[in-house]
Amino acid sequence: MGIGKGKSDKINIDSLIGGTGNENEALQVERNLTEKIAELKQTTAALNASIDRMESIVSKFNFSVQEMQAKKIGAQVHPQTLKSLNNICTNFVVEVGRQLMAHRDKQLELQMEHEKRIARMLEKSKGVWLSGKWVKILFACFLLYNAVVILYVHIKT
Repeated sequence: MGIGKGKSDKINIDSLIGGTGNENEALQVERNLTEKIAELKQTTAALNASIDRMESIVSKFNFSVQEMQAKKIGAQVHPQTLKSLNNICTNFVVEVGRQLMAHRDKQLELQMEHEKRIARMLEKSKGVWLSGKWVKILFACFLLYNAVVILYVHIKT
């Protein structure tokens, strides 16, 4: 080996030229990343500002709620209005009571009339009970029907 000669005899010039091209690409990627970082910082700042505004809104809302809870709402009703309302309610209750009493009296009267009609029917042996004459006729019809059925079955078999 001679002086000034490297250990490697082959030097790849194409790779050296490609290496300088890579530096340009690296610079472009670095610029893009720098721009993206700047956009991200702006977005973060805007988000933090929005969060601060939201915290302000929530704290003001909570303060308003506490303020409203501390205030007492008072309503006054005129005594004459209360007296009128009391009279209306009392009159309503009295009227309903009177109607119920009238209805009860009418129902009692109808029940008594019904009991009298039933009593009259029972005195004449009409109505619910069967008289002796009708029981005899019913019994005769029953016997006749059974005799006919037995006779029919006997003839058919």
